[in-house]
Amino acid sequence: MTTQTRLMENRRPTFSLKMVTEPVTNFIVRIYDAFVEARQLQAAMETAQHLKRHNKDFRHMSLGDIVNQIMSDIRKERI
Repeated sequence: MTTQTRLMENRRPTFSLKMVTEPVTNFIVRIYDAFVEARQLQAAMETAQHLKRHNKDFRHMSLGDIVNQIMSDIRKERI
């Protein structure tokens, strides 16, 4: 009985660095975007509270309406 030795085939690696780094990068970018949006919301809330306290024009509006208006203006600026 003789054993035959097979020559190693030259295979291309199936591992791609791009396949690994792209999901990790997307995850980090989404976390960063969440922090930025949270800080914008916090700033809008503080601005709305200040406007409601010190400006007679905004006293009749609810705090949520003022915050939503500020946030919609911020979103329009991004585009």
